[in-house]
Amino acid sequence: MPKIPVIKAKDFYKYLLKYGCEPVSVRSSHFKLRNPKTGLPATVPIHGGQDLSKNLFASIMNLPGASPEGS
Repeated sequence: MPKIPVIKAKDFYKYLLKYGCEPVSVRSSHFKLRNPKTGLPATVPIHGGQDLSKNLFASIMNLPGASPEGS
């Protein structure tokens, strides 16, 4: 199993946009996206330059279509 990287939440949000997720809404500091292929939502909390938790990163990446490989 590959090691889970430490990444800033803002950078992860940009990554998801780059690979096709569409922004749905913003509520406070929580950015909601939707994968157009699968219709599954993902919420990324962007709190003042903090790193994204490894558990949240892993759970979003496990959604079908969240990675460029299309897993």
